[in-house]
Amino acid sequence: MKGKFILCGALVIICLTLSAQMNRAAWANEKPSDYPNKTITLMHGFPAGGSSDVGCRLVAEALRKVIAQPVVVEAKPGAGSQIMLTEFKNNAKPDGYTMALINVPQIQTIVFDPTRKAAFGFKDFQPIANHVQDPGTILVRKGSPFKTLEDFLAAAKAKPGQISVSTSGLGSDDHLAILDLQRRTGLKFNIVHLRGTAEMLSTALGGHIDVAFDNIGGFLPTAMSGEARLLAVMMEKRYPDLPDVPTFREKGVDLLSSSTRGYVMPAGTPMGIIKYIEQSLKKGMEDPEHIKRMKDAGLTLKFMGVEEYSRFIEGENNRAQELIKLYRR
Repeated sequence: MKGKFILCGALVIICLTLSAQMNRAAWANEKPSDYPNKTITLMHGFPAGGSSDVGCRLVAEALRKVIAQPVVVEAKPGAGSQIMLTEFKNNAKPDGYTMALINVPQIQTIVFDPTRKAAFGFKDFQPIANHVQDPGTILVRKGSPFKTLEDFLAAAKAKPGQISVSTSGLGSDDHLAILDLQRRTGLKFNIVHLRGTAEMLSTALGGHIDVAFDNIGGFLPTAMSGEARLLAVMMEKRYPDLPDVPTFREKGVDLLSSSTRGYVMPAGTPMGIIKYIEQSLKKGMEDPEHIKRMKDAGLTLKFMGVEEYSRFIEGENNRAQELIKLYRR
């Protein structure tokens, strides 16, 4: 009889524990009291019309449908988003009404590059969720003599430091990709820093730059139009909508790079709000209309929730710090 009481007691404890866990999970995902009850501002620090801007505007519309409140996108380009993130850190309140886009690994290069003198650190931001993982790629104009990745690499080997390659800015993911390519191949390029996708496309199509490094989301429409071509993608597998474009790995270069974009709120924002927005973003990303619009824009969806996204950000720190040394030594 005593054994039965012990067993029953243990079962009761287990049931109570499971119930508490379920209640906590339900509380974390339910709509907080009286939130949101006004417009949410989504800030980003990149030029209008680029892939980061497009992704923000599409997710803002999807989120609005879920939370039934306006979501306004506010672009404050400059210094690879450092200007926007400084303003966000200084002025955004931890009340759930201001979000910001962060771009991995660009945020790492701002925080860890001592010459940038960032007025913020990772401790100032509370990750919510990831939205996009936009793989890196390289583009040449239609009339370029480089028909393949091998052509490009052979020319760089024959003319060290003379083949010009463009980035969307110092410390951007495409800049780090170029540095990574140089250290893996021993090649040397003439690196030219520009101000976003639009300028990179105009200089590449005008013949002022040999090869442009950016992301599929920024280059896909131009490549699909026939004005330019993509030589390779920085993915583990070929991009589904570009079956004829090889990966760097296929060509013997172990280069993986992407612009991974997600959203944060100020540190100290109540976790109930964070979890509600996390789940609202997830629901918005699963909307068939959002999926289609993102696909049409060449943007690859990759949801990561609070915990996974936080671990991902931390996991990218080492690579970024190693590559920063290559251009700050």
